[in-house]
Amino acid sequence: MTADVIGYVVIVLFILVFTYSLVIQVQHTLTIQKANTSDVSNYRRLLFSNYVTSLSFFGFFISYILNVLVALQIIQLNFITSDNTGFSCFVFLVVLLIAKFGVIPILKNRKRIELLK
Repeated sequence: MTADVIGYVVIVLFILVFTYSLVIQVQHTLTIQKANTSDVSNYRRLLFSNYVTSLSFFGFFISYILNVLVALQIIQLNFITSDNTGFSCFVFLVVLLIAKFGVIPILKNRKRIELLK
């Protein structure tokens, strides 16, 4: 009984942390969007990569919630299965990690190199 309660608390904490992180990411994307384009080099690429990061984070978040609901047997549909939601979580997470830690740092490093020249 206590293991179930602890499991539910951990799931709720994960959802709260993901919600907060998603809000922060969207705010960061909006900040870049409102920035002066002449001040930011590679503005379009940086904005596009932040759009991809926000969308993939949102997709991961929705897939994670669906996966939890399927695992708790709250949703019992034939086309939404644990395998489908788990796979979509994985795909969105891979896209998120590539966009967040692969593309965005490369663009920031290019900006630093341009400033040094």
